[in-house]
Amino acid sequence: MVCLPKKEGGLGVIKLQTQNEALLLKFLHKFFNRADIPWVHLVWDKHYSNGRLLWQTRKCSFWWRDILKLQDKFKGLASMVTFDGKSCSLWDDLCLGRVPKHAFPELYSFAKLKNASLNKMADTLSLESLFHLHLSELAFQQLVQLAQDIQDVVFSEEHDVWFFIWGSFQFSSSKVYQHLIGTRQIHQIFRKIWRTQCQHKHIVFFWLLLKDRLTTRSLLRRKGMDLPSFNCVLCQQQAEETQFHLFLNCPFALNCWSILNLQINSTDPIQVLEGFINQLSVPFALDIIIILAWCIWMTRNDLIFKGVAATLNSVRARCKSEFALVILRAKGPTQIAMSLWLEALM
Repeated sequence: MVCLPKKEGGLGVIKLQTQNEALLLKFLHKFFNRADIPWVHLVWDKHYSNGRLLWQTRKCSFWWRDILKLQDKFKGLASMVTFDGKSCSLWDDLCLGRVPKHAFPELYSFAKLKNASLNKMADTLSLESLFHLHLSELAFQQLVQLAQDIQDVVFSEEHDVWFFIWGSFQFSSSKVYQHLIGTRQIHQIFRKIWRTQCQHKHIVFFWLLLKDRLTTRSLLRRKGMDLPSFNCVLCQQQAEETQFHLFLNCPFALNCWSILNLQINSTDPIQVLEGFINQLSVPFALDIIIILAWCIWMTRNDLIFKGVAATLNSVRARCKSEFALVILRAKGPTQIAMSLWLEALM
């Protein structure tokens, strides 16, 4: 969750293992495309001069074995453009517009050579050397289709090359990393919080709040921590201090939101947040909400850890002070509008 991009609800922290894989895949890219580099010529001449495919190599250096473990991920990023067909696996690679092992499962079950290259299949005339006979009717139909596909391939002396899913022959470590991390559909509010003028400590706090990862007493109970009480300290309702109660249901929190004349009309936190934004009707509404939520949280912490009484006046003063710092981070018309709002309502 932390390592997801900010636009997908994470904190944008780079996942080192995935980043390392993205960088190592560049070696496979150079190797597959027979780059004119000494180490590429050395590996090809030492291990693959006899027509072997990559996964048929057993005796090689430990670093090359580790890189070979990533070939499935590489093939998930690229498809092969066939020229000589010598480095293309007949069954496992995306060639001929499909992955034959998945497109022709019945025929694949009869195959003797699971690691045959496309070039070798095209040069072989004897079915006995390639398949266990007699073929079933379905397998024979698939063989006819496969043979037709191979017959349509025009082989040349050039080496096979790989075309990436982002529409280019050029390798990009950043695009590989994005693909390996994956994409997720999230609410747009997770993108908007990073566009506010708030300090990073405010934004990360609010991100934790949206993700239900804020260290409330309810969360500490779920983690097995033993406390004298798990009830909210800001009210006398004897209610457990959950995030929803602390920020949206506690009488003290309701009074804090009423400072801005905000009304809570839903039990869904995201809908409440959208309602607040609509009620404020200013471009920097999310900044205001983040700061006031931060002030409620800090007032709660001061009461627990410092014994400072929680009052609406202290929340109002803190909110004014914190929002003044936000104004300093804004620019142009936004800064002027924020200053006028603060003077009018706070």
